Amino acid sequence: MNFSMMNVALLVGTIVLLVPSISECQQLSVSPEGGATVILSTSHPAKECSVCIVSGVNGSELACSSRLTLQPDENVVIQFNCSSPDEAFTAVIQKIVECTKDSCSPAAGETQPSLFTDFQREFLWQLTGAPETQLALDFPQDGLQEITSSETCPDQYLYTVSTQPSGDVRNERFCRNGPISHIDLPNEATVSLQVPGKEDVNPTLFQITSKPLVKRSRMMVVAPDLDTIIYIRKVDTGSDCTVCSNEDSKPPECLEHLTLRTIQNVSVDFTCPQPQDTFTVEINRDIVCNEKTCNGDIVVREFPQFPEFNRTFTWDLRAPNLRAFRVDFLEPGMKQVLSSESCPDQLSYNLISYPRPITIGTFCRSGPITSVQVIYKGRLSLAVPGGGKVNPDTFKVLAGSEIKKLAVVNVKMPSETAATELFSANYPDNFPDDDLMMWDFSIPSNYNYSVNFLKHTAPPCLKKDVMLEYQREGGKYTLGSKLTDIQPQDQQGSFTMSLTNCETDRRGNPPGLSLHFQVSVVKSSHPVLCAVDLQNGQDLTIDIEKITTESEDTKCEMKMDGVLKDKITVLAGTSANLVFQDCPSEELQLTISKTIGCHEWGDCPPGGTLLDLPALPSCLPVPMQSITWHLMVPEDGTVDLWPSTFSLRQSLPGQECQRMYSVIVAEENGTPFGEFCPKGAITKVQIHSNVSVTVSPRALGRSRGSFFNVTFSREITESYIFTLSPEVAAPAVVSTPNWPDSMKPYSTASWIVMLPDGYKANLFFTNLSQPKCSSRHTNIRVQTLGSLEEMFSRRSDETQVNKLEVPDSFFLNTSNCLPEDGEFSLLSKITLKKKKSNNHLAIILGAVGGLLLLMLIVLAAVCVVIRKKKKKMAAQASIYIGKGNIFMPNEFPKTRANNESHIYTDIEDTMVYGHLLPDPANNRPAMDKYGGPQMDVYRPFAGASAPVSSSGVENAPGSEADAYRTFLDPSQSKGPSRPHTPVDRQESLGFVDRRMVANELNTFRSNGEVTPQRHSTVDAGSQQEAEEAL
Repeated sequence: MNFSMMNVALLVGTIVLLVPSISECQQLSVSPEGGATVILSTSHPAKECSVCIVSGVNGSELACSSRLTLQPDENVVIQFNCSSPDEAFTAVIQKIVECTKDSCSPAAGETQPSLFTDFQREFLWQLTGAPETQLALDFPQDGLQEITSSETCPDQYLYTVSTQPSGDVRNERFCRNGPISHIDLPNEATVSLQVPGKEDVNPTLFQITSKPLVKRSRMMVVAPDLDTIIYIRKVDTGSDCTVCSNEDSKPPECLEHLTLRTIQNVSVDFTCPQPQDTFTVEINRDIVCNEKTCNGDIVVREFPQFPEFNRTFTWDLRAPNLRAFRVDFLEPGMKQVLSSESCPDQLSYNLISYPRPITIGTFCRSGPITSVQVIYKGRLSLAVPGGGKVNPDTFKVLAGSEIKKLAVVNVKMPSETAATELFSANYPDNFPDDDLMMWDFSIPSNYNYSVNFLKHTAPPCLKKDVMLEYQREGGKYTLGSKLTDIQPQDQQGSFTMSLTNCETDRRGNPPGLSLHFQVSVVKSSHPVLCAVDLQNGQDLTIDIEKITTESEDTKCEMKMDGVLKDKITVLAGTSANLVFQDCPSEELQLTISKTIGCHEWGDCPPGGTLLDLPALPSCLPVPMQSITWHLMVPEDGTVDLWPSTFSLRQSLPGQECQRMYSVIVAEENGTPFGEFCPKGAITKVQIHSNVSVTVSPRALGRSRGSFFNVTFSREITESYIFTLSPEVAAPAVVSTPNWPDSMKPYSTASWIVMLPDGYKANLFFTNLSQPKCSSRHTNIRVQTLGSLEEMFSRRSDETQVNKLEVPDSFFLNTSNCLPEDGEFSLLSKITLKKKKSNNHLAIILGAVGGLLLLMLIVLAAVCVVIRKKKKKMAAQASIYIGKGNIFMPNEFPKTRANNESHIYTDIEDTMVYGHLLPDPANNRPAMDKYGGPQMDVYRPFAGASAPVSSSGVENAPGSEADAYRTFLDPSQSKGPSRPHTPVDRQESLGFVDRRMVANELNTFRSNGEVTPQRHSTVDAGSQQEAEEAL
């Protein structure tokens, strides 16, 4: 920084020189301008961050602290001992503005824009004017916008104006850019501006002017109600403001207090613009009771003329001598509090007894106190702060009976477990001597009450003793004259409690009588007996325990087989007799556990096992809150969870479980797996581990049937496998197990995603957390089903993508490493999108279809031609005739044209081949010259025959020796093999094969193709019909 730049900085009032040191501390040379005091402060400990004044030779001396004040026109070098002082320290720049009756110095709210620009700054001006003057601020630029104490400014530039008009600090808050350009202030005020760090501020923000105070008045018209008096009293004695009234055309009279009694309109004028800061208002009404009635009720309503004043509503109540008046409080009654406490709605009622002022009690709305009786005379008051709203209420005032007590407080305890605290009159001060106060308690039936003294003091007595007396239906009893005695416990029925003081000895200023006590009620009940038998082989274990804390007063007692217990556990395969005494269901918790599984595969349950709710004894006093199934498999096994009713979804952002039930799944070692509920895309979950399945409380109230069908299978390749079938209308959101926490180290998880036909998937990686791995890498892979190649693969050290389009069903695989720092978790979303139609493929398929159709037409035409040609050919066959000649059809040697007597249409097999059959006397088959069975005898084909032994042994009884048989299989004969001949042609009597040799059996002389030749006049149509019949 050169010399000229330093001169420029000095002209604006500061020099800032940043000198980095080896320790990364920052040094600044600061010179506040005249009249400005700078205060640097931090909330950090001095050991962590401090500011120091640098002095000595070469800056060798440092004076450090967490707070530093720089005086005006003081040029110092400061050093911050932390790397980011602008984030740790705040800078407050204070200026004092003094004003006379007509001017101020300085006359503007000026700043030092270049001072600590990186820090959060607060510019503060203390304005002081001469007496009887009024100050004003003018904002010539963009003006201000007033905000409430709970609002913030959008640009974080906040103006605050503080005044003390009546001794109380009043703060007004403003933001920049608004309609307010002028603010009037009293002669003392404080103005501040908070500027966020690294933001600019204008050198001049506003102008300050001073002028003589012009007294302005405020006038209103007031008309009191009948029997109502309004008192306006001055509380700020330092103010010269007065109140004036003008009634009956009298000249106005200005005083420091005013009492209005007439029901006519009265003009009330205050000589100051804000009289609510100087005066309070009391609105009083008299209510007088005779022996039977009272002349009015307590009506609480607002007076529209005084909403900004501190108000007190009072009702003076009076009954005949020795009689009482009674105030009935509307529902929900009243609650007694200490006089120093405030009510939640800021509206507290105070009841006082006269003629000796004795405070009966201070009360808030909503409590068990229904009414209070006070002897002779009293006052009920309601204090309302300025600006507070009054809730319209009406309390019935009745004429009470003759009582010889100071007061009677009626308390109606609710029909629920509850407690209320009460206080003696004048508490914590002394209860009046030789006086009596009574509390009348109404206790609901089937409830027990207990009285406990929380705090008390007992006085020394000159005459009589302090007495406690309890009375109930059936008699009167006294438990003891000492406050230290045991009070009633676990009693039933309504009762009264009376406290009587003695004549105390006041010498030496001893403590007086005071009592703070509590009355509580709990529901009474008879013992609940329940016999639980778990010997039915269901492997159920029942746990019942109290859920109340040690600090809570509970009467619940549980016994198991006569032994008192805080927790009852009935194990599987056992039975127990349980007793519950005074145990409401909200104080107990009932959980069920069941073990399903095996350690060896031979012991595993066959098929699936349904996880459904077991039937429990109806005598248990509390419903089941949760049930846990422990699923155990062999070391190499897998637990398969099949939703029994609906498909599942995980409880994840965007698809939280809010339906009829949810199921929490965890590994048996306690590692969370996930929470599931119905109506999702998950159709199957597989976990390579022992598993616990817990049904949440909200499931048990509304669920029906089973939750899962569980099967056990052999080891899978992954740690976890999900099977999904996403729906078109709803995206499927899935996550790694234990999301948002990490998967287990070295574990893997896969999702098999089955897409409907004609759809593809968009896979979004919406939330991915990668760790720093100490061994291996995390990996995310996507591969379509049936493909051998991966579609997508990314390791933890590679750039990730956010979206992937998958054309067909696929699987998504994740694997974790051994994390050194951080966690591996993945949240994914799967949406379906219809595939676009391929016009080119349609054209190609259409062309191929047309070509196939044309080929079928041509093939059909060829078949028709061949069929017609075949119909023209008559069926021919080779026929053996023992005593005749081979003849061809149409060559019969007769001359008669129509003589067909020698044409055979049917020939008896035994007649044609009879001479070839074996001798009936010989059971052995006929043998040829080779010693084997005779071969090559033509017979019509009739299907396969049983194999014939080639050893020449006799056939068993029932053999086919005398039966008609087809040709033998060449493999069963010793002769040469027979060439293949179509069977269908051999069955035609009009067919002859030219390959046959002209011998007795017409054996084949070659293996050539069949050469058909017709030898019959059977027409082709008849032959075709015969073939079709076969």
